[in-house]
Amino acid sequence: MIIWLAFLVLITIFLAIDLGVFNREAHEISYKEATKWTIPHPTTATQSAIEYLTGYIIELTLSIDNIFVIAMIFKSFRIPKKYQHRVLFWGIIGALLFRGIMIAFGVILIEKFTWTTYIFGAFLIYTAIKMAIADDDEEFDPKSSFMYKMIKKSCQSQAESTTRNLL
Repeated sequence: MIIWLAFLVLITIFLAIDLGVFNREAHEISYKEATKWTIPHPTTATQSAIEYLTGYIIELTLSIDNIFVIAMIFKSFRIPKKYQHRVLFWGIIGALLFRGIMIAFGVILIEKFTWTTYIFGAFLIYTAIKMAIADDDEEFDPKSSFMYKMIKKSCQSQAESTTRNLL
């Protein structure tokens, strides 16, 4: 338990340093800057380069779902490149909190109902196709989205229920 607590504290410190020190000013990250962050230093040994490449490939394969979701969010809400780092920062915080919950729920669901794997796959394919054929010029209104309507409906029914209980 202490190791996990130390890990979470360390991650929090790194994220605070990233947003508060290194990226205090919002700016568009160029390909040159991103490449400089990604490529290992040329004076490192071959073993270090192999370890870096291995870690990079593993991380890349594990983070494809995150990249997909982030790209959908940026595209849907038309986040200016200048603010994408800040949005990404808070997205990481949210991902850390909700990922554990969703993984646990997904494992339980798939263990009890193996056929749900097909539903998850179909949903990913559907959203990928929808994102690929979406019109960039089309104005997005979050209030017309399915999730917004469902949450609003749920909140309204809760408010009505609470009002009835008070009377």
